[in-house]
Amino acid sequence: MKSQSTTNLKSTLAIPLAMVIILIPFSFLIGWNMASMVVFWFVLIPLVSHLIPRKIFKSTNPMKESIIGLTIFYALMTFMIYEHTDFLQLMLISFVVNLLVLFFIQLDKKVNREVVEHM
Repeated sequence: MKSQSTTNLKSTLAIPLAMVIILIPFSFLIGWNMASMVVFWFVLIPLVSHLIPRKIFKSTNPMKESIIGLTIFYALMTFMIYEHTDFLQLMLISFVVNLLVLFFIQLDKKVNREVVEHM
């Protein structure tokens, strides 16, 4: 049980860490314009938060870890960019959208699993 809790904690904390590791070179190399913001906040963030618990840590409950990791990352980012209202609004919208994306990914996997079991 202790090793499972440790793995869950590592997986949860790896999500915001990986996002920061992606954010820094993304900011310096590409810069921020509307297209790069949409790609980062609406494509890279949900992709990273979905793949880290599932593929790297082989988590048994990846949805919970993804949501907690996303929340930690967005909380940190909110404190960093609260003065830039345009960026903050886009970021908060992406948080809600990314939570919905993770929910629908989980729902799709559950439905597919049930379909396969009934065949």
